[in-house]
Amino acid sequence: MSRYRNFGILITVLTIEIVVLAYQVHKNRDVPLLRQIAILVVTPIDKGIRVVSGGTWSVWRNYMDLRGARRENRELVGQLNEIKLENQRLQEEAAQGRRLQALLQFKEEVPSETVAAQVISSGASETSRVLIIDKGQDAGLRPDMAVIVPDGIVGKVLRVFPYAAQVLLITDPNSGVACLLERSRVHGVLRGQNKSQASLGYVVNDDKVQIGERVFTSGEDRIYPKGLPVGVVVEAHPGASFQEISVQPFAKLDRLEEVLIVTKKVDVELPPAPAEALAEPLAATVPAKPAPPPSTAPPTTDHAATAPPATPFAPAPKPAPSPSSMPKPQGQSGPTPAKPQIAKPPANPAAGTPSSGDAARPENPPEGAASPQ
Repeated sequence: MSRYRNFGILITVLTIEIVVLAYQVHKNRDVPLLRQIAILVVTPIDKGIRVVSGGTWSVWRNYMDLRGARRENRELVGQLNEIKLENQRLQEEAAQGRRLQALLQFKEEVPSETVAAQVISSGASETSRVLIIDKGQDAGLRPDMAVIVPDGIVGKVLRVFPYAAQVLLITDPNSGVACLLERSRVHGVLRGQNKSQASLGYVVNDDKVQIGERVFTSGEDRIYPKGLPVGVVVEAHPGASFQEISVQPFAKLDRLEEVLIVTKKVDVELPPAPAEALAEPLAATVPAKPAPPPSTAPPTTDHAATAPPATPFAPAPKPAPSPSSMPKPQGQSGPTPAKPQIAKPPANPAAGTPSSGDAARPENPPEGAASPQ
């Protein structure tokens, strides 16, 4: 049965082929019909294969490129981070160079002898505010030495160790700085409040304190040289006995990196007070002097005051006529000259009594008379 089935299939295929050839001869076409059928059947398959293979290759290529891009991206990110770190380091070194340059320039301008130090740590608690610097006994530091920066004072050396020292800031409650105000020259004591601002105490309510007035060291505490900037007044109002004054320090105490320690202090000159600040207290304390009324009387001469001193031992001159008996010129006015007093010399100088034998001599001898021998 299977043998006849294969024979039937062969007969069917041959019959179809003969029919197709007959159709092709009848239509007179150059392209065989089977080839057209083959092309119609194979072309979609070929296109599909090309699309699938092209897509697969594109995905694979993109994947490989993506792997390379990821690796390259990681390398570039690493290089960028290194460049950022290097840039940050260079910026820090440049900022440190500027700070050191300003510190060196300030050190040359300050007449006091100073030692530069670097802040290695800082601490702030509810009871104290201190710094640790990298200079100690090896640099000749001692307690109660002033610590300053170009902006203003920082504090004083509290404790000294062989290679380090502890600095007490001016904002610490245990700190005290003798200060004076720039305009009014009022003295006070700056004390810390364990905050960013300090208070200026012992300023009476009668003294005038203006907001924005600068505060300088007065040198009365024998720690800080006179004339160093401290801060500026930001608040002032009367209190029970003294004014309550808040001062903002000039120095950035929370950003300190390099400081100067004054080993031998020299006072500096304070900036002069403004002219209006000096005129206000002077006008308030000195009353205005009233102008004298104009005088209508003619000037007089005191002849008694200009007369030469009396000489009791001068020789007696010829009696002079009395001024009162002399005729006055017409139109002359003024007081009559005083009559000269005639004094008798004493017989005994020790007793002081006059002698009867001596002639009376005038008290005021004329000019050019010779004294008795």
